[in-house]
Amino acid sequence: MAKALSVVVPAYKEKENIQPLVERINNSLSKTDYEIVIVDDNSGDGSEELVAALAKKYPVRIIVRKNKRGLSSAVVDGIASSTSENVIVMDADLQHPPEVLPDIVKALENHDFVMGSRYIKGGSPGQWKLSRKIISKGATLLALFIAHGVKDPMSGFFGFRRAVVDTSSLSPTGWKIGLEILVRSKFKDVTEVPYTFVPRARGESKLSSRIMGEYLKQLMELYSFKYQILNFMVVGGIGTVINLGLYWLLLFIPALKEVQWNFLGKDHTNYVLPFIISSLVATVSNYLMNRVSTFKGWKEQKGGFTRYISMALVTLALDNFLLFLLVRYGNLPYMLAAVFAILINFILRYLIARNWVWNKKAPLKA
Repeated sequence: MAKALSVVVPAYKEKENIQPLVERINNSLSKTDYEIVIVDDNSGDGSEELVAALAKKYPVRIIVRKNKRGLSSAVVDGIASSTSENVIVMDADLQHPPEVLPDIVKALENHDFVMGSRYIKGGSPGQWKLSRKIISKGATLLALFIAHGVKDPMSGFFGFRRAVVDTSSLSPTGWKIGLEILVRSKFKDVTEVPYTFVPRARGESKLSSRIMGEYLKQLMELYSFKYQILNFMVVGGIGTVINLGLYWLLLFIPALKEVQWNFLGKDHTNYVLPFIISSLVATVSNYLMNRVSTFKGWKEQKGGFTRYISMALVTLALDNFLLFLLVRYGNLPYMLAAVFAILINFILRYLIARNWVWNKKAPLKA
């Protein structure tokens, strides 16, 4: 029978902290139908045997991952292994005080997502050194525009209603899985509850320059996901530079200058062929950049490249028609007319790409 609450705890070499953690969680949730799911990355320190002994007295179990590593993916696996209505995630090192759990449980009665916060009234980062405070504040500032107004998006202490989180939509990289869930899920009500961060008493801190680098990478992916159209615009901007730069060069090629088309009853349209060539080159470039950036992790529809090129040819025809009209009847210079033609079709290209070339409903790769 499913529990009302699952407390998911990622752990690696945290044996010394597991028993006091389980005991304090039990004391805090004595009136709640709960379970503790510890996800251990094959620590080999006796954690598995300890949890087996504790399971005789407390509702705790352990998942030992022997061929997988990483805090975020551990949390996702822990969530996937439970069926509780509500889930709370916390660290194993006792820096997240279990005594705050009832406050999160209560907040989940009226909110989809609850973040334990060190930066709202009643909360505190505790006895951090100045350098650690600067790092935390800097990381928080970087996440400002994707964090739904949450003041402590870096916190790893959070809870949510299972019904609004699809684990298959998560891309569990880096360590800030709370931020990942916050950004990639559609929560109607988000709130924070205060807690004081407690210095680690046992074990070793996992913070390192590698982890900070992984955070920056994760942040870039989340911004790309949150503001996908802006990412598409950046790719389009790079493609536009490629397009216009190549177009400018092609205008000086004598062989292309000699091409005269009778277009809509008018001659001397030698500026059109160079634009077709430069646009095709830019299109292939845009496809490759969008594949690894804007739509990274999305499932590409069957024949995705063909679809993209087909879309490009249709919009290229519109580009060229607009270019002709702007030059012939708008009396605009070639380069300025090309810029307007590209911008006018930008939204159309984006909508076709996200709905016809890539499948937004596909799960992201872990």
